[in-house]
Amino acid sequence: MVRARASLVVLVVAACALLAPGAASALPYTLGPDGTTAEQVGAYASAVRQRVYIPQSGVDRDNNGVDDEIAIEIIRPATAAGDKVPAIIDPSPYYSCCGRGNETEYLGDADADGVNDKWPLFLDNYFVPRGYAVVYAEALGTANATGCVMHGGADDVRAMASVIAWLQGNASGYLGPSRSVGLVTAASWHNGKAAMIGKSYDGTLTEGVSALGVHGLTTIVPESAIDDWYRYSRMGGIRFNTHYPKTLSSTVTDTADRAACAPAWATLDADDGDATGDRNAFWEDRSYLAHVGHVTASVLAVHGLQDDNVKMDHLATWWAGLAANGVPRKLWLMRAGHADPFDVRRDAWVATLHKWFDHWLYGLDNDVMDQPRVDVEDADGAWHAEADWPAPQTQDVSLYLRGVSATAAGTVGLTSGGATDTVAWTDPTTQSETVMMNTPAGAQTGRRVFLSAPLRHDLRISGTPVVDLKASLSTTQSNLGALLVDYAPTTFTRIAQVGSEGIRDDTASSETCWGQQDLSRGDYDACYKQVVQPPTTVTQWRVTKGILDSSNRLSLTTPAAVTIGTPTAFPITLLPQDYTFAAGHQIGVILVANYTGYPSVKGTAGATVTMDTKASTISLPVTGGSSAAIASGAFDGVSPTFTVPDDQAVTAAPGASSAVATWATPTVSDDQDASPSLACTPASGSSFPIGATTVSCTAADASGNTTTGTFVVTVSATPAPPAENGGGDGDGDAGQTVGGTEVAHPTPSPTPSAPPPSVKPSPFLDTVPFRLSALTLSGRHRQVLATFVLSKDATVTVSVKRRGAKRASKTARAVLRAGRRSERIKGLKPGRYVVTITTLPNDGGPRRTYTRSLTVRAG
Repeated sequence: MVRARASLVVLVVAACALLAPGAASALPYTLGPDGTTAEQVGAYASAVRQRVYIPQSGVDRDNNGVDDEIAIEIIRPATAAGDKVPAIIDPSPYYSCCGRGNETEYLGDADADGVNDKWPLFLDNYFVPRGYAVVYAEALGTANATGCVMHGGADDVRAMASVIAWLQGNASGYLGPSRSVGLVTAASWHNGKAAMIGKSYDGTLTEGVSALGVHGLTTIVPESAIDDWYRYSRMGGIRFNTHYPKTLSSTVTDTADRAACAPAWATLDADDGDATGDRNAFWEDRSYLAHVGHVTASVLAVHGLQDDNVKMDHLATWWAGLAANGVPRKLWLMRAGHADPFDVRRDAWVATLHKWFDHWLYGLDNDVMDQPRVDVEDADGAWHAEADWPAPQTQDVSLYLRGVSATAAGTVGLTSGGATDTVAWTDPTTQSETVMMNTPAGAQTGRRVFLSAPLRHDLRISGTPVVDLKASLSTTQSNLGALLVDYAPTTFTRIAQVGSEGIRDDTASSETCWGQQDLSRGDYDACYKQVVQPPTTVTQWRVTKGILDSSNRLSLTTPAAVTIGTPTAFPITLLPQDYTFAAGHQIGVILVANYTGYPSVKGTAGATVTMDTKASTISLPVTGGSSAAIASGAFDGVSPTFTVPDDQAVTAAPGASSAVATWATPTVSDDQDASPSLACTPASGSSFPIGATTVSCTAADASGNTTTGTFVVTVSATPAPPAENGGGDGDGDAGQTVGGTEVAHPTPSPTPSAPPPSVKPSPFLDTVPFRLSALTLSGRHRQVLATFVLSKDATVTVSVKRRGAKRASKTARAVLRAGRRSERIKGLKPGRYVVTITTLPNDGGPRRTYTRSLTVRAG
């Protein structure tokens, strides 16, 4: 509930009405009219505040001879005897070094009495008056804890898990440091259920603890969390920085403790594998994703689609792992950077979190798990719900990156094609991301750009794009990069990527207040600045990106040098994304070598990349699959159409062995190309030998889609004149009719004539030419249905081949009588197919072939 700053305590009268007259509550909470746990008057001021130290047996990272220990700050309702409450835990290394939240709030003991007085974030203000304990857990080496931060290593995670163990009565705690004061073996006030929550490093520790399968951890709420530390500072074998584990660990560790931690951090530098950027045992020990199968807690995950700090690949792989293991889960995807949902969609977030904790920690039967599983923020700031993520009906669609010329930008299409077999570029000395994207049709010497046609309809991607680059290198190693870009002819608006958070304080609006406060202890108030997601106007927008060390094309652990000049496959995985390209825009794919603006450390400089433009592709996760890709108009997958000329019959001149045949050039039409080409072999006007010759005509559009049809040219010889009658029989002068003209024969010579030569007529003379006409194809319900008209009885063979396949997927053959007929091939996977129909007339006529392209759909 949002209130003005002046009104911080609300008496929940409606909740009290739920109790019978004179009855005492048997629970540490009451319910409000909306069915959620209600705020209790004065509960925050009267809350119990406590610090507990939990030793980490056998861990001495600061090498002082004493077990390291963490500290936890507890604030909980002052419950009646026997009442038990759940705990909401935020584990963090940031409470003393860096602060929490948009307003950078720290823990603080204002009166130095050993009990915390300053409580950052809104969790304590809001949830303690509603019957929850809030626990801020300080990571090893930070705030009131001892030891050293070790970049999310096993000791770091187990230390946070010990909070759950203590709550469950399975670990000892003390009211003073170094086991000096007050052994506390159990939290008698705890109901056995706990949540962990936090953003960034806090959420990362949260996921790490959940991957241990800790008993008593009921639910987690990771926000912008790391699931695998390798991918936080590396991608595809390329590191983003130098010795980052030590750098970050030193940053979050208290200044006074850094010298003692130097020996421990030296092992971080030695083990992090910076020399190669490859994955090794150091990073395997810091992969929580590897143990996602152990997660038993429910998960409410949140991530920013524009987060360039903890990137979207961490969310995508973690979410997929949860799904594979049947973990109850819910997801928010914000159109923001490294932001807290409290600062993006505050009212809805608090309401959702409230219901989530009520359901999982108090067992309240509300609708939080009945709502759609996923909430996604669109580019305009509006939100929509999805049943899951990636969005249902999303399928990977392979698109070919096709060359136009050595100097021009290429195209993107559903079929292999283009005017070139290869294009090349050379890694420049320096090239910013902006320069890579600018003027896509301009110079291609330091990059290669491939542009789709302008979209006729919106096209949404939801998931992980992958570039499958087929290329050769001029060096044995080079970094490679890829960008997916949205281009528009006019300006459009997107939510700006301001700093790392993607948000900005709203100075025109007053603060909003959440829960209760007690300023008498020097605490922060319960009110927070409102923020906005600032818009920006652009004509191009980097949608996602990815990089790969060529040596890690096969493995992140075992590098392999490239053989110079040898065609090689380089799979470049881009960051997962959910994005809609608008009608009228173009989709751009940009390929580069070094991509230092990713950011990343530069690899070998100056490599020339020679790319196979007939085989290189990008796979896009298109919502609606191939049919949506085709309908968008961005990728021309429709072949041109034309009417095949009729069979031709010509007669050679007397004594000639060939004749010239001509025909009218067919008219070719295409759904996108205004001037598709047509070529026939042999061409019209060619000389054809006596007998039957098959002519093949192929139409092609600018996107490389083709249609082929055939017809037959039959040349017959001129029959020899009849032999003259040597003896005369009284009829020799009667003459004969040739073409309706009377021809008089001369008097026969008394010399006997040789017998006339034997001329074998062509078997195709004086016959009706065979035709297959009225051909239509349908690709619904995972089948191809071909309908056509036969002019004669014929054997008809129909074969289908999936785009990119080397041989036919399925073939059907039948002997059919003349008339309207059909053939059907069932059981096909959805996708783009080439359909080939071959006819062989039963009377011995020539074989003819018809080729068409077709999309097979599931429904």
